[in-house]
Amino acid sequence: MIPRRLTGRGLPEMRVLIVEDAPAEVETLANMVAHHGHHAIVAASAETALDSIALSTPDAVLLEIVLPGMSGLEFLRLLSERQKRLPVVAISGVASEAEARQALELGAVEFLPKPLTQDQLGIVLDFLELQVLTRRFTEDVLRINQRRYPRVQVSLDVKVDGLAAGQSRGRSVDLSPFGLKVRSGAEVEPGGIVRLSFSPPDGDPLISVLSLMVRKDPDGHAFTFVNLTNPDFIRLKKFVDSRLAKSA
Repeated sequence: MIPRRLTGRGLPEMRVLIVEDAPAEVETLANMVAHHGHHAIVAASAETALDSIALSTPDAVLLEIVLPGMSGLEFLRLLSERQKRLPVVAISGVASEAEARQALELGAVEFLPKPLTQDQLGIVLDFLELQVLTRRFTEDVLRINQRRYPRVQVSLDVKVDGLAAGQSRGRSVDLSPFGLKVRSGAEVEPGGIVRLSFSPPDGDPLISVLSLMVRKDPDGHAFTFVNLTNPDFIRLKKFVDSRLAKSA
């Protein structure tokens, strides 16, 4: 699996649709999105944004609530009616408290008053990245499972780090270039993202990789790698292929 382009933090780049009619605000928001390692797409109205989404679905939306023509609130209502499950962050410098509350009730994941700071937007984008990662890699796992790469049995010390899981240590059960199975005491549910750290049998350097837990088996938790680098993918593939050749 060749990873898609990564941000400076080693997470996949997101396509962020900015729905904003003020050119100066568009430029500021686009620069802030780019600063955090993501790609900005711009729509000057809610109507244009809906047309853009119909052609190519973005990963997230920054939505001004007060727009000419269709309002941001109506945009959110239509997204819900069309069952478009997009993470939307509502923003505005003039929206009332009632409008901000209504935006959240209509499905926005957050409301941010203008002017936004780099830190504010960065925190929200970090949160959205985890949501996007879960969706992307759940879809990828379904494809991978249809053409599963052979795994080889190997026992390695693995450190498991996750917000919900805390930190624990375990032992790998098997390994492939796409993921590994770990027997540990970590409380991780399918769809959960953790960081796995381990040294492959070929020695250093350590591999530390975000991983999606795809299922619980009787002998351990099966993970697929999220942001494995190309060199580490090649490294693991060589090891697995050599083990498979020896057992053939």
